[in-house]
Amino acid sequence: MTRQAAPHARSARIGEVRRRRSRPRRWSATLATALAVVLLSAGCAGGVSSGGSGDAPGGPPRSGGALTLLNQTETQAVSPFKMQIITATRGDGVVGFSLYGGLVLQDPATGDVSMSLAESLDSTDSLNWTLRLRPGLVFSDGTPFDAAAVKLNWERHGAPETTSSSLAQVKAIASTTVVDARTLRVTLAAPNGQWPRALAGNTINFIVSPSSIDTADTAPVGAGPFTLKEWVRDDHMTLVRNPKYFDAPRPYLDQLVVRPIPDAGQRYNGLVSGQGQIEFNSADFESLAQATEAGYTTYTSKLSGGIAFVLNNSRAPFNDVRVRRAVMLGLDVALLNDLVQGGRAEVTKTISAPGTPFYDPAIAYPATDRAQAQQLLDQVSGEKGGPVTFTILVNPQNRTTAEGIQTLLSEYRNIAVSVKVMDSTQSTVVQGDYDMGVSGNFFVDPEPKIYDSFHTGNPRNVSRYSNPTVDAALEKGRSSQDESERKAAYEIVQKGLIDDAATLSLWRIPSSLTHDDTVRDVSTIEDGVLRTDLVWTAK
Repeated sequence: MTRQAAPHARSARIGEVRRRRSRPRRWSATLATALAVVLLSAGCAGGVSSGGSGDAPGGPPRSGGALTLLNQTETQAVSPFKMQIITATRGDGVVGFSLYGGLVLQDPATGDVSMSLAESLDSTDSLNWTLRLRPGLVFSDGTPFDAAAVKLNWERHGAPETTSSSLAQVKAIASTTVVDARTLRVTLAAPNGQWPRALAGNTINFIVSPSSIDTADTAPVGAGPFTLKEWVRDDHMTLVRNPKYFDAPRPYLDQLVVRPIPDAGQRYNGLVSGQGQIEFNSADFESLAQATEAGYTTYTSKLSGGIAFVLNNSRAPFNDVRVRRAVMLGLDVALLNDLVQGGRAEVTKTISAPGTPFYDPAIAYPATDRAQAQQLLDQVSGEKGGPVTFTILVNPQNRTTAEGIQTLLSEYRNIAVSVKVMDSTQSTVVQGDYDMGVSGNFFVDPEPKIYDSFHTGNPRNVSRYSNPTVDAALEKGRSSQDESERKAAYEIVQKGLIDDAATLSLWRIPSSLTHDDTVRDVSTIEDGVLRTDLVWTAK
């Protein structure tokens, strides 16, 4: 479905919001809904708690009880060979960690990588790494969790017929050698001083027992805090405590139920009605505000990057940097925030978030410049003999934002924007058959997410962006273990991405877990994946 909003309705709405921007609290609660109605009718890395007392002191952790998590998406699979990257925005993250734990874990609060099933992971040259496992590890079926099992898993990820999402990570490994039951020697294809981060954020971090490596699709056996009891796809998954988990007395819960509810409003209503005690939210600012007003506690993982619209740099019109810059300069993101988020979102002014190691306020996105944007559009249009045209491809969840972009850009001459809505856009974007599409370029550390998203030729570089200077800096930031060298490298990266208008950045992602007052010790890994081994309930 392709939509084009009527210009009179668009202009009237923009004018109304501009008049009211000085008094946002009087209208922000309803404006996003109002804009959506107008458009449809016209065109058819730290955790922060806020709210109630869910993290209030409650004595030592209590063992027992059950917890229901209302999640944003269903997990794609229970096999690590079919899961996607470890992220909170997909069900794979929390389910994968619960079933398999992790060799290493990255804390979004500090950016540090800590050991979990691994006892140590060391290198003196960033090329040769030694992975040493904790003593006495076993899978939930009692079979040994050893170096040979890790090697076998990684080889399975690397088999072409597996079609693993971690294929690129396995290809980065030149060889593995089992030294003894607890030790695996790893030689990379190229130096990578940040390799533990790549391990932490990808499914090679999830190790399945060799006894179930061929049946992991239906009967997974891992070494995580829970085991699978029942999975009714698109309804619920029931997980029960793994008594053989290495970190006793954890997990504290006897049972964890994960229930996918894609609609943010329905998830919040489920929390209010008691269908669950905790819910995940990554994009809906209205329900987050409602939860805060109602006294619920919200734990938010502090992340850099944010929600962005990727621009296909490999085909017209966005293979012309002037068009990319025109859109970046012409879109008033603060006004878009008022229009579609009620002014609640934190507009992305820099790539790295304040308070993170690579933040530099001097490396910022340019302010809106309508005159320069129009000049660029006129210049390109004059050369091409017609207006700049493109389609924004989105799923239903992001339709209103896309239509807001369409609305604001329609104020310019020599540009025509349409919106196409698809139930799922991922495969289309990955194949490169799009002009502009929604993406989440959010991260704890720039490595590996920014490398994967922007290095020339990387399979996850869906924008097809390419800049040799940025490539060299990305490689330096990846290979080095020296923080000053990395900081210098990522200054180059951030300046390059902004100068090239590689993507259209909007606002920080609110990767949040909202819960009632029975839930204790909420913490996360990666971009907000719940630590199900640490959480417990007060009743």
